[in-house]
Amino acid sequence: MRTNRLRTRRRVQTSVTLTLRDIDPARRVAEQRALKELQAWRARAVPDVTAPLAADDLVRLLRDCIAALQLHTEIAASFTVNTVHYYRRKDIIDPPDGRTAAARYDIHHLWQVTGARLAGHLGLVTLAEARSAIRDAESTTLLNFLAARVADARAAEALSAIGRPVVAAKTTIRPLPGIASSPPPAPAMTDALMIALPGDAWCVVPAAHRAHRSRAAAEALARALATALHNNRTP
Repeated sequence: MRTNRLRTRRRVQTSVTLTLRDIDPARRVAEQRALKELQAWRARAVPDVTAPLAADDLVRLLRDCIAALQLHTEIAASFTVNTVHYYRRKDIIDPPDGRTAAARYDIHHLWQVTGARLAGHLGLVTLAEARSAIRDAESTTLLNFLAARVADARAAEALSAIGRPVVAAKTTIRPLPGIASSPPPAPAMTDALMIALPGDAWCVVPAAHRAHRSRAAAEALARALATALHNNRTP
């Protein structure tokens, strides 16, 4: 019975964790980046993965993890020991060793509560779906689920940044290859998509640009940007 139950959960988990990474290379890169950051944080914050953890340790480590990943502070702000107990009562996480105040958790539970917290905060994956994905799951599966939720959180933050006031900074106008270097026209209001790039960089593409509708145009834009950055490097 347990084997059949686990197989069912694996099938559900596969459907839950199917994301844009399967069709979008950028999504795949975002999840891989998040996974590496999670592993690096774990090595620093929890060097001994066999050490038992109390519920308040889970709270402290979750808050530290969210801060290290530079995710929105609201995610961890209201996370408390009561949240851990709620996840236990709802069978969202695996049972700890012991009961009540004597309960002891481990790194496995930390990945579970963090994944569940992000899922609940984002609303893209319900807690019921999260439970199906993370209960009785192996550490690799938990980390992949969590990395996907981190990528979701960062994508949501990038979308929320659209429309925020942009602080003007001292910049140098550097045209793309083939574009005349005459003074640019006065800026005008236009709809655009802000795309987050590695290294805290951003690319702003007007909504009317052909790159949104044509793969060839998008690839040409990417090549032009790479060439411009290479040719205009600051000495």
